[in-house]
Amino acid sequence: MYLNKILSVFLISLILLPGCYEPAVEQNKDVFYGIDIDSKDVPMFTLITENGTEFNLSEYEGKVVVISFLFTRCPDVCPVVVQSLKWLSQQFPDEYKSELEILAVTVDPWLDTPESMKQWKENMSADWNFLSWDVDPDNDGAFNPEEIAVMEEIWGAFGVGLQTYKANSTNNSETSGRHHPYEYFIDHTTSTFILDKNLKQRIEWMDLDWVPELVEKDVRKLLDE
Repeated sequence: MYLNKILSVFLISLILLPGCYEPAVEQNKDVFYGIDIDSKDVPMFTLITENGTEFNLSEYEGKVVVISFLFTRCPDVCPVVVQSLKWLSQQFPDEYKSELEILAVTVDPWLDTPESMKQWKENMSADWNFLSWDVDPDNDGAFNPEEIAVMEEIWGAFGVGLQTYKANSTNNSETSGRHHPYEYFIDHTTSTFILDKNLKQRIEWMDLDWVPELVEKDVRKLLDE
């Protein structure tokens, strides 16, 4: 009996000690409407814009950045994503371009040249950078593994699942990007990511799960940090 009283007093004293107790639930509480990401690093990549100029992600340090992954021949989801991003930019007339930026990164560098991306950007009436990379710098029709690796590092950092298959394929068999066919289709994951002002991944929105008003609220939270 006496021993039980001592243990009870000891446990109560531990709980009452300042700074010794904090609910674990509060520490892990989600703060965003999208999928919370625990400040995941991304490479400070350099890619080519639709104007043929180089762009490095570090240029946007100090801003909230929304990044989508798409390709110009996409017939369905990608155009919807662009329209959603256009709507989002319109909700921030004061912050857009000064504190908030949008980027699109291709999943099809084999055909998404600056020329094709510029035309697609104009067709979509978008006003942010569309980024790709020259995977055949020698123009000999042989795709350079080292250049493709530039894109693969970025896709991997954001967990972009990517599969290519021949246009006449009935089983969507995966093909090699290093010997990429021109007659092909692409399947890829369709998430949009939001980076904080330190260019850390903080939020993921699956594009088919978008609730525009909630995406807007998430962006405002990061702008306020």
